[in-house]
Amino acid sequence: MLNKSVARRYAEAFFSIARETGKVDELQQELEKLVSIIETTENLPEYFAHLLIPAKAKKEVANKLFGGQVSQLTLNFLNMIIDKRRETYIGLISEEYRDMADELRNITKAELTAAAPVSEADMKNLEQNLSAKTGKTVQLSLKVDPGLIGGLKIRIGDQIVDATVAKKLEMLKEQLKQAKIS
Repeated sequence: MLNKSVARRYAEAFFSIARETGKVDELQQELEKLVSIIETTENLPEYFAHLLIPAKAKKEVANKLFGGQVSQLTLNFLNMIIDKRRETYIGLISEEYRDMADELRNITKAELTAAAPVSEADMKNLEQNLSAKTGKTVQLSLKVDPGLIGGLKIRIGDQIVDATVAKKLEMLKEQLKQAKIS
């Protein structure tokens, strides 16, 4: 949780600059590009995470790697993160930034859990219905859980709609426990 709050502070600072300069989308893409390159380049995550490598050396590598690929603003942000010894947070910072950008765009993410794959048409229909109910653009992802007997579960933020057979059986069980038999 501490990691997330640290990442959130850095993301808020970068997002604030992005809004002021009108470059929310551009800087989001650059931040995601940084993370992708760092995470997929052999030994690079370990290099940036290594505590004995001086910040100056890490910044030189970062400047060589990303100098022509991202704006000076993004590069300065990365260098500041390195100076503050928070380079291992870059992935979390990117996630937090994306969440802020989505909120600005009035986008919310939802996860549909179903026992079997759901058709594209049903997914689109559900996205539209959820968007109408929430007043936001809903981006729905599917998680198939063969362990579900049937039905589905939808999670939007911290809200869960559980329409699984298991949940209905559990509710029926509770009703039967409370029912008086005469």
